[in-house]
Amino acid sequence: MKADRMIMEDFVGKVTESLKANRAVREKIPGGGRIHIDRQLPFLCLYRKPFGREDVGTDRLVQSEASYITALGGQDVSMLIEAVASTMADVFGTFLILELWSLPFDELSFEDIESRHRPRFRIVAKEPEVLLSSIETLQSGLKKVSVHRLKAEVEIVRNDTVAPPGLPQVLAEAKRQRHRIHIVGLGVLPIYHDETGSELFPLELYALRRDLGTAFKKTFFRFAADMTRICPTHYAMMGRRLVTKAVWRVDSALASIEDAFDFLLQITPVNTEAAWREFKANGFRGTPRFLYRPRPFCIGHMKRALFDIPIDRIEDPTLFELFGEKVSELDRKLTLLFDRDTENFLYESIPVYGKVEEGLLETARRTLELLPHDKRNVEADAQEDAVDAETFADYARKEIDYYRAFCPQMASRVEIRDDIVAGAMVSGGNFLIARSAHFPKHRIEALLHHEIGTHILTYTNGLSQPFKQLHTGLSGYDEMQEGIAVLSEYLCGGISKARLRVLAARVIAVHLLCEGKSFEETFKTLYEEYDFGAKSAFTVTTRVYRGGGLSKDAIYLRGLIGIFDYLHKEGPLEPLFVGKIAAEHIPLIEELQYRNILKKPPLWPRWLEEPEAKRRLKEIREKKLTLLDLIEKGYL
Repeated sequence: MKADRMIMEDFVGKVTESLKANRAVREKIPGGGRIHIDRQLPFLCLYRKPFGREDVGTDRLVQSEASYITALGGQDVSMLIEAVASTMADVFGTFLILELWSLPFDELSFEDIESRHRPRFRIVAKEPEVLLSSIETLQSGLKKVSVHRLKAEVEIVRNDTVAPPGLPQVLAEAKRQRHRIHIVGLGVLPIYHDETGSELFPLELYALRRDLGTAFKKTFFRFAADMTRICPTHYAMMGRRLVTKAVWRVDSALASIEDAFDFLLQITPVNTEAAWREFKANGFRGTPRFLYRPRPFCIGHMKRALFDIPIDRIEDPTLFELFGEKVSELDRKLTLLFDRDTENFLYESIPVYGKVEEGLLETARRTLELLPHDKRNVEADAQEDAVDAETFADYARKEIDYYRAFCPQMASRVEIRDDIVAGAMVSGGNFLIARSAHFPKHRIEALLHHEIGTHILTYTNGLSQPFKQLHTGLSGYDEMQEGIAVLSEYLCGGISKARLRVLAARVIAVHLLCEGKSFEETFKTLYEEYDFGAKSAFTVTTRVYRGGGLSKDAIYLRGLIGIFDYLHKEGPLEPLFVGKIAAEHIPLIEELQYRNILKKPPLWPRWLEEPEAKRRLKEIREKKLTLLDLIEKGYL
């Protein structure tokens, strides 16, 4: 017993020394449990496993936070708690301990099945009025917790002892008062495990943990602002900054799998020009026979490696959400590659890229109605006043050199290729140009801003961040990326009526694809009904029907509409260029920036520095302009 105390005293001394020096602490506690404290913080989350019953999952509810201790019910951690709390109280003037425990099922009664599954919380405090604003913030945050669309019930209980059932208060009252320490308890209905406490329900735990973490951070922020010597500016600043080894392993493993294949190249035909000549020779009848690159990897092995990634070891709910979404997306994309050139391909592309919703379809149709049906404006293979691939490559190299001056480590290069269907595209941070393509001179600037000033820029900025997912792309990033890229074309004055017609045609083609129309039927709709040139109609149809039917091409117009909505709401531009992200990730990116996990990116788009672009951007925000406004009111 004496030896155990000496071991604990030595451990407590090392922890105290680290905290006084503002060094991170992440250690196993002698006798069991763990302490994790990112830095000097005015709060601590505590969980002590109860006596005599299993309680799987409850410890994870505190492990999401920047400062926590988990311990066994019979383990005496009062010495450690007092040392941490008193040390931090000296720094901040006061300190908050939030102890969390699960409410025993045998002490609860449920009116019906729904009440058994509804989140329920019990806030326990000796003098709630002393921490009134903090407890009200906690109560408000807990009421927003929702699992399976069931809103939480919250009660506040006054009690002289703040501790889990069967355990003493972690600090004696005299010590608590002497060190200016506040203790708040939180009982949680454990809807994330069964009545025995031994079988975990992971999805329920994750949903609860995510919302609970937000409520905690807002509570700690309110406590810090009202009671301590610091003045934080955002609740996310109370979150974790220390990134654990588990996160780096998951990030690296996911990037390794994604880097092992190029999804778009794998589903892009290698014989597009030959297929066009044959389709034209047949009088625009039938379905072209497309050929694809060999798949130089085993999809089964890659899926096995994907699901072996230990994502469940990530304690941080924000990072768990980002990486978890990526696992699902990679799984779907690998399935798509397995079913390439089969009828299953289309149905599996829809969960990744979506279908054409009614509002988007109506916008596409209206766009084609408003813009003149002039083949001279839409023929993609028009040669007049155009430059060839070699000349365009020179422009592209100069544009990359411009950005490289700000970021010398930028490794992007320009390649002229014979095996891509698009005139130009970005893959793996490189700019690929079709050898047979020609580019109108009035579109060169817009294309450079689209491909290099958006796609390569965000790829490079993503490389500068600690997580590889920000350059390979977070789940669903394509739509936001293409929306920004097309916006850049408009802001620099380079978007043409023909370009908007093509974006609208892609939406029409995806809609027809999902409606079960054949390649020939979709081609003829574009060629005959919407008066596109034959080569343009073929190119659009090929992009949409490649691989067996890909709904991706609807994202360009959808993304542009989405970015206009974002600008109308005064959304900030800075988070959009941190890396390759989706619209729903913006709050998470901002949170990670507040937590000092993400860095300031090295590159800013050249197109956003131009006076005309700034004027047009301001116009969109102030006048709430929509895409159809640009067409109808003569802004193009």
